Order: sequence, then C-alpha cells, then structure tokens
Amino acid sequence: MSERLVRRCRGLASLALLAGLVVGVPAALVGLGGDPLPRSVDARVLWDLLLQPDDGTVLVRLLALVGWLAWAVFTLSLVVELVNLVRHRRHDVVLPGLGGVQQWAAGLMLAVVAIGGAAQLSSGPAASEATVARAAPEPGRTPAATSSPSGPEAAPTPAVDAAATSSAAPVPLAAPSGRRERVHVVEAGDDLWSLAERYYGRGQEWRRIATANPGLLTGGPDRLTVGWRLVVPEVAQTGEGGGSTAAAGVRVRVGDTLSSIAGRVLGDPGRWQELYRANRDQLGDPDELPVGVVLRVPGDAEGARASDDEVQAAAGEDVPAEDAQAEDTRSQDEPVDEEPAEDELRAVPAPAPPAETAGRAAPTAPAAGPTGAAPAPTAAQGSESESQATPGDRTGADDPDDDEDGVLLPGLATVGGLLAASLVGGLAARRRWQLQQRPVGRRVAQPPPETRPVEVALARRARPIGLRTLDRASRAVAAAAVEAGVEVPALRSATLSPEWLVLELSGRTPPAPRCFVDTGGTWCLAADAVDGLRAVRGLGDVPRPWPLLVTLGTDDEGAERLVDLESLGLLAVTGDRARATAVLAAAALELACSPWTDELQLTLVGDSTLAPALAQHNVRAEPELDAVLERLERTAASRARHADGRAARDLRLDRDRAEAWTPEVVVVDVDVAAEQVERLVRVATARPGSGLTVVLRGEAEGAGATLALGEDGRATLLPDAVRLVPQALGSEGLGPVVALVGVTGREDTDPAPWWSSDEPPDEPLEAPPDNVTYLGRRRRTDDGDEQERRAAVQARMTEAVDGTLHDPLLQLLGPVELLGAAGTPPTRAARQCLEYCAWLLEHPGTTAQSMASGLLVAEGTRRSNMSRLRTWLGNGPDGEPYLPDAYSGRIFLDPVVSSDWHQLRLLLTDGVDQAPTSVLELGLRLVRGAPLADAAPVQWHWAESLRTDMISCVRDLGVELTRRALEERDLDLARWAAARALLAAPGDELLLTGRIRTEHLAGNAAETERLSLQLAQQARMLGVDLHPATVDLIQEVMEGRLRARLA
Repeated sequence: MSERLVRRCRGLASLALLAGLVVGVPAALVGLGGDPLPRSVDARVLWDLLLQPDDGTVLVRLLALVGWLAWAVFTLSLVVELVNLVRHRRHDVVLPGLGGVQQWAAGLMLAVVAIGGAAQLSSGPAASEATVARAAPEPGRTPAATSSPSGPEAAPTPAVDAAATSSAAPVPLAAPSGRRERVHVVEAGDDLWSLAERYYGRGQEWRRIATANPGLLTGGPDRLTVGWRLVVPEVAQTGEGGGSTAAAGVRVRVGDTLSSIAGRVLGDPGRWQELYRANRDQLGDPDELPVGVVLRVPGDAEGARASDDEVQAAAGEDVPAEDAQAEDTRSQDEPVDEEPAEDELRAVPAPAPPAETAGRAAPTAPAAGPTGAAPAPTAAQGSESESQATPGDRTGADDPDDDEDGVLLPGLATVGGLLAASLVGGLAARRRWQLQQRPVGRRVAQPPPETRPVEVALARRARPIGLRTLDRASRAVAAAAVEAGVEVPALRSATLSPEWLVLELSGRTPPAPRCFVDTGGTWCLAADAVDGLRAVRGLGDVPRPWPLLVTLGTDDEGAERLVDLESLGLLAVTGDRARATAVLAAAALELACSPWTDELQLTLVGDSTLAPALAQHNVRAEPELDAVLERLERTAASRARHADGRAARDLRLDRDRAEAWTPEVVVVDVDVAAEQVERLVRVATARPGSGLTVVLRGEAEGAGATLALGEDGRATLLPDAVRLVPQALGSEGLGPVVALVGVTGREDTDPAPWWSSDEPPDEPLEAPPDNVTYLGRRRRTDDGDEQERRAAVQARMTEAVDGTLHDPLLQLLGPVELLGAAGTPPTRAARQCLEYCAWLLEHPGTTAQSMASGLLVAEGTRRSNMSRLRTWLGNGPDGEPYLPDAYSGRIFLDPVVSSDWHQLRLLLTDGVDQAPTSVLELGLRLVRGAPLADAAPVQWHWAESLRTDMISCVRDLGVELTRRALEERDLDLARWAAARALLAAPGDELLLTGRIRTEHLAGNAAETERLSLQLAQQARMLGVDLHPATVDLIQEVMEGRLRARLA
C-alpha cells in the first residue's frame, strides 16, 4: 500500500471519528439518557430520588451527564484547535488542563486536512514539476531576497485568484546557479508531506524542507500560507549530459582560505561564497577553517571542477602537511581579498547538508583535524575578510614546535557535538570543584601541554544548546506523563539537528506534550519552540525518562542519531576490533560526562584507564565479566519480582522508588564466550525496560540493535538499516581526553607562584578574641625596587582610568579590553584580535605554526587577524610597530605592551603573603570582574589554565587582605576585599567565611544568616563537605556557641 493511500485512509478514518464524536455522541446520549436540560425541576422529586433505592434511573442520568461533559470538553478543544489552524499558530490558544485532549483533536484535524494536500498532489499535472530558469525579482527586492524565504511580516502574502489556483499547479522556481535547491511558491492545499513526496518521493522527508526554512515553519508540518517561498534543498538536478551533478570535495590544508580553495577548485577566488553556502553545516564563520575538514564543492554549470588530486584528497587520502612557515612579512598596506558585506551573506539561506549520492566522494578516513563547525559569528565578531595565501607569502622554516599541529586531532574527527559538549561541561564542573577545594597558596593541577589542542578542538565541536534542548525536551515528556497520569513512552531513537529534535517512539504513545508536533509515532520539536517548554508544569521536579541516551553517529543530513540503550536492552557493535573499541570508548565517556550522569550506573569491563581517571562514585571498572554477570542476574531477578508489570522508566518517576530502579549500563570491551553472550542477552532483553543494559563488542544473537561497522568508515544501524558515520574516540584522541579528565579530578595541588611560603595556612579566617587586638605581622619594609614597581603600576592604573595610556594595555581581569592602542580598531574580528594579543603575551617568541596549532585555526585565518592586530596596536612614539614583523620566524610584542594580569604579577613578585597591605589593595583594584568575563564559551579555551590561575591568585589575594583587615578591625576594608575577590571567584568558601565574620563583627545578623545559608546550600549543590572550621564558624554565628562534643 502506497504512503499516499495510507494518508488518505488515515484522513478518512479521522473524519469519520470526528463526525461520530461531534454528532454521533450527542445523538446517542439523547437517546439513552434523555434531554440533558429538563424543562422543569421539582425539588421534591429530586429529594425522593435521593432517599429511595435507585432503580438505575439516577445512575443512567449521572453517566449521561458525565458523557455530556466529556463531549463538551472535546468539542471546545476541537473548536480552539480549529481557530489555531485557521490562524496558522498552533499554540496561540492553549486551554489549561486540556493539553492532551487538545493535542488529540489537533492530530485528528491535521489528518483530515492532509487529505486535501494528497488529493491535489495526485491530480496535479506532471508539467508542474518543470523548473523555470529563474524567477524575476519582485519590484523593490533584490535577487537574493527573492530566492530566500522571508516571514509573513517581511513579505506580505500576495493575493491569489481562486480560479487560477484551482487549475494551475504550483511552479517551483530554480535556485541560483551552483545551488542544489529549488524555491517553491506555496499554493492552496500544499503541505510539507505532499511537497516531500513530490520532490523526494517520500513524505517522511518533510523535515528536510522544514529544516531549510526555520524562519517560516514554526507552526507544524502542515501549516503553510499561500504565497510563501519555501526553499526545497538537495533536489536532484541534471546536468547537460543528463546525469546528476556530482559534488566533489577538498580537504582544508594549513594555509588554505575559502578564496584560495575557490581559485584552485572553481577557477575563480571570487566564488568563495558558493563554497561557504555549500558548507554552512560545517562553517559558522568563513574565516574559521579548521585544518583537515573536507569541504563539499558545489556543482559548476560552467564545467569548472577540482583537479584529480583534489578529488582524491577529498575521497579520504591523506594530504601531507605543508612545511613549517615563518610569520608573514608583508607590509600593512598589502591588499587583501575583498569580501561581500555581512548582510549579503545573510541574504542567502543556509542549505541543509546535501545527502550523499553515488556521484559524490565521501571521506572514508578520519580527517587530519577537527571537522566540527566553527563558532558562529557574534555581533561583535562578525565575518572577517580573508587574506588569500600565495606562494610569495610563505617562507619555509624548520621549527620543532610545528610538529604538534594536528598530531592529536585525528582521533577526534568523528566526535559528535553532544559528546564534545558533555566533555567540555564535565571538565568545567570538575575544575569548579577543584577550585572550591583548593587551599590558599596552592595551585590546581595543570593539564599537560599536549592536551591543549584537544581541549580547544572539543570546545569548537561542542553543541551545548543541543544538549540543553535534549535535556529540557526529555524532562518535558516526563512531566507531561506525570501530570496526565500515563506511562512514559519507550524511545526507539532520537535525531538532533540544529533546527529539529525528532523522537521516534515505540509501543503505545500518549498525546504529545505542548510544543511538540505529533506525526504518528514520531514527536518533532522545533528549535525555536524549546523555550516554550519552560511552561510545562513540574519540568524541574522530574528525572530524565531516558538517561541512557547515547550518540551512535551522524546521518547523511548531518544530524546526530541517538538511541535509548534502556529500550534496546543490548547493543552489539561489530566490525574491526580497534574501531569497535573506539565506539565503545566514546559511548562510555558520553554517559559518564553527560549532565544526567548522576541518574545512572556505569560499569566498564575491559577498560582499566577511564574509570580511575573519572573517579566518580557511579563509574567502576571490573576486570572479569563473570562476576558482573552474577550480579546482573541477581538484580534482574529482584527487579522482576517487584516491577508489577511496569517499566523502570515509569517507576523512576516515583521519588521513593527511583533509587532502587537506577539504570545500569555495562560496557563490555573484552572477548566474550558464547555462553557469556547468551547470559548477557537473557539479562538485558528478557524483560525490556528493566533498566539493565549491555553494550557489547562483538556479535550477539537476539540483540536489540546492532551497529555494524563497515570498511568504508561508515556503519549501519540494524534492524533500522540507518547509515551513519559512527561516533568514535580513537586511540590518538582517547589518551589526551583521559589525561584531561584525570587531571581535573585530582585533589593534589602544587605550590602557587604568587605565594612565597611553602606551607600556606590551611585554616579559614579566624578573628581575634574580643579582648585582643593584633598589632599586625612583621613584614619586610618597602625597598626601592618594590616602591618602583608600585609606582609604575599605580601610574598605569591612573592612565587607564584617565584614558591617557601611552602604551597598549590588555585588560584580562574582567571584560577583555585593549586600552592605549595607537591604531584604529578593526571593524571585523576585533574579539579574535584581543585573543591573539593575549596569546602572544602569554607565549612570547612563538612561531606561526605553534600559534595556529594552539588556537586551532588555519594559517590564512591567523595571518588575516595578525594583520588586523598589527594595525590596531599601531606604532610607538619611536615609530616602531608594537607588533613587529617576524623576520626571524619568532613573534614578539613590544616589551611595553602589557596586561593587567602582568601588572598584578609584577606587584606580587615577593608573594601575596609577603606583600604590604597597600600593595594587596592596589592589586585588588585591578580586578573588574571575573577573568575573561565576556569571552564566549567556545572561545579562549587555550587560556583555561590562565583563567584558573587568575581566579586562584585573586581569591588568595582577597583572602589574605580580608584576614589582615579583620586582624586590624578594619571592617570596611574586609568587606570590600572579600566582595571584590568574589567577583573573580563567586561562591568561594574562604571568601564567604570572611564575609560572614565581617558581618558578624559588624552586628549585621540578617546578612550573617543569609551568607551562612548561602554557603551551606552551595556545598550541598556541589556535593562537597564544608571545612570543619567553617562548620564551627556557622555554629558560632547562628547559635551563639559551638555544639557540645567529646574530646
């Protein structure tokens, strides 16, 4: 049976059901129960009916009344949804408490409406699929605007002649040259399903059209307005020879820019825009070209094609890295490639990633660098111009540091955005815990240098917004199930793209929660509808229903494919042993570092490095599988006795039973005997939804799903037959990632360079007894060098405030700003120039290759931004540039270029504990907020160690200055010092104890109580214990004395 016939049958059945509910139910109620509104009511008759035994009359009347109420609720919901459908705004009117009924009514109406779309499609002439060369632009609109979708507010809906639309079929407009898409003008009766059937042959492909038009399609899959211009991406186009145009590919090498690639592949550097548009799924910024990414080359009507070498490189052959290069020596007035304005780029809609065809070569080997999308340009960053790399711009130079470029990155080539976001978020949380527990005068463990490019690459690939979308959507499903009193549906798989989250359910499905579009067994959530989930009642009080969601890979459309391991029971990964191990390692890390990791148990069999590095209570390693099997079998038997026929995901919604039903994943990366495989299958699949799951390397008959790894670098998810690029963490990337995870979980610390004593005090601040006044510590008196340093820093601070700085000063202790520059600030990439300046200050004498590797940017991008920075800094009073040309191959800033962090370290040369109080106060005045306060989360990841050092130094400075102020009973100074340092280290325990003592000595009981409660609550949230001295302090200030205890 064809899909079109199925849709018609479903629509007719829905129409019959609606007619029966709206018309048939009232007729039946009148026939069975009589008139619901009697003409007269006799109180005595009612009283007699209530007192005498019922012969069935009262019961029938009550049942009829309940039926009338139910009919009225449904009819009201149907009318409201009809209004919403007419107004093309599905969630404009939502009846409180009737969301499930309203969703059901909406589904029936959409099924009925779909009949019209299918009928028109079947009756339309075949000539309607002919394409027009290009539509003439409308008056007053640019050609780019004509071909791009615009909202109803931006483009008024044109008047449509009913007679004309009834006879004329929709005419799709051809897209501009070099683009694999069409523009379809919506006619009466169109819906996304019918359009997908027309252009792709399958109605299920409607999401491809919806993804390409996020600015228009915000009300569901079937709500189209006549006159809209919809982009239909990835439509097969035929060339002059009759064959389909094949899209080639080219790998980004060191020094490449979009202009240079366009000149080499398309024959014209000015056609870089076509490359950019064809790779918008990989490139957020045309100036950010990650080395190793394989770019799609759009079809060229004029016949320009990549050379054979380029096509072979795109097909997966390794491209040797170019020789080490010294810093460019071109003059500041050297012309760079002209680029269109930023608004011209935005006028062209971003196409979805083209699906792979037989004519396009797909990369089969890991790229030589990260393939994730670069950060999207912000308002402050913009889109920068490219400096085309020519042979004359380069000079070879041998540099031992250049070898680090891309050495560790191939292992991350297939890491997905969700895993990267989980790792980045997990590392940040572990660092916060380290900083919270760090004693005064100590420094947290620093990651090894070889891990820095890996951390930068993970940050570039991370998709934290997608992770939050998945989290909020799953919670909304659980909250809606709790409110409606229904079971949570089983999740077969989930597909996450930048525009849509698609949940494919199995078994019985309840009505979809608000903001979701129910297409029959599949719930779709648009990216711009995620914020609406905040209105779901109980969203923050329910656990995640599917905590075992894990990414398996990326499909042909660039979306990440996830599966719920709990619903599968057992997932088998077959194929090459090393690649299967890499897939299992990626899955284990994603589960261990996800935001919901506390809601699961993870057991690793065969891995001896990851569990010790994670050091988490819910992650353990087991050397032998037999012991794990015995424990799993006991747990499975116990759960079967107490399940009462319910799935574990439903039982976890009961807070009193949630802990006992915590799901467990066992990742088996050892050779398993046939008898052990049978036991694993029985445990994991005997009772689906038991919460016991196995991920196994190797074949397993009876597995819930199998990920079959192919020799071409791709994989097939069976039994769904979905083709994926599997997510894997190869050995080159696993080692550095494990090192990063391990170093952020260490409790040991090193001596801090800003502290002179080898044994700093470990106790929190202690105030003197009421009858004792300290005279202060004996410290060295100011010598000439110290006075000179203080005077120099004071002078620069005064100049910064007055705006009279004579030399550039980069401010890092707060929002990042460059003061005192002699040149003109760039109009583009100003934030990146600030980052480059900070890099050079922290890495004096670096090379061009080391800089590009550390920042993880292509050489052309680095060169363009260096030119902007050189122009911005300008020249000194002697006429020499503050950023000289690197004729020796080493890059140095002029020594007079400094930062406030350098100034602070200069003040604290003798150590925080040895510096005079006036010096500490002066240093603390340099702090204007949290270090790197306005840096985007995807930027400055190379500076994570720098940021933690700045936070730690400022915190120690504030603790020491507060301690001294309390000794001298200077409460104003103590209050100011602690508050100022808390800007850099918010929530720090030692600083908050200083605030508590200060307010207690000042007699401010209300503030003392507030700060004490804040400190205790923060410790609970972080899952750490308060220092014993802090506990004593809180008891003293809250209860007046210490609680009695035995010695």
